[in-house]
Formats: sequence, C-alpha cells, structure tokens
Amino acid sequence: MGSTRSSNFTDYSGSRSNDGTGGTSGIDRCRQAFSCSLEEIELCDYFATHSTVPPVGTELVIVHQKRLFAATPQGVKVGALPTSFNYLAACMKDGIAYVGVVTASGMLPVPTVLADFTAQ
Repeated sequence: MGSTRSSNFTDYSGSRSNDGTGGTSGIDRCRQAFSCSLEEIELCDYFATHSTVPPVGTELVIVHQKRLFAATPQGVKVGALPTSFNYLAACMKDGIAYVGVVTASGMLPVPTVLADFTAQ
C-alpha cells in the first residue's frame, strides 16, 4: 500500500523483477532473523510437563504441526508462533530450518516466553 493522501508510494521499494512479473522488496523474508512472543504456552507440552516456562537460554527449533510451534530440540512444544509468521511454513517446505533461544520468560501475570530465531 502507498501512503494515504500524499500521492507518494513510500511503501514500495521500486525494485523490479527481471521477468516482468512484478517487483520485490529485495529482502528474503525466509532468511531474516526475528523475535516473537509465543502464544498458547499453557496449552503446550513443556508447560504441561514442567508446570512452568523454560528458562532464558533454552534452545528452540520451529516445527510445523498444523500450526507453527517453538519446541525444544527434543520436540517438546513450548508455544505457538503468532499467525503473522505463517509464511515460515512455505520457507520450511523449501528446506529452511529455524533455530532460536528463549530471551525472556516468566509466569506472572500469565505464562510468557519471548524468543529470537534465525534461519539455518
């Protein structure tokens, strides 16, 4: 989308595709590192087993099981990624894997886990 009421399209980079199919931002979203707050933590296996959230520094991977989840390297689900990251499913289908680490976690007022991820 362009800026409203300014007659400028500031949201577009101006990059063009060589094959005439449209422009690109020049950024590969699949390869970008990202941070997120995990969702549905209290419904996931880690919380059900330990009755707490993982500590800062816990290693994570992303798994796709109908929805994208952050899990321990052993496959224990910690929390769901926000749906704004659903595009990662296509990246993973193309062979990209994601690893991460818990950067903050807490139990009050509700279970919370923040994590940083990067593509491998």
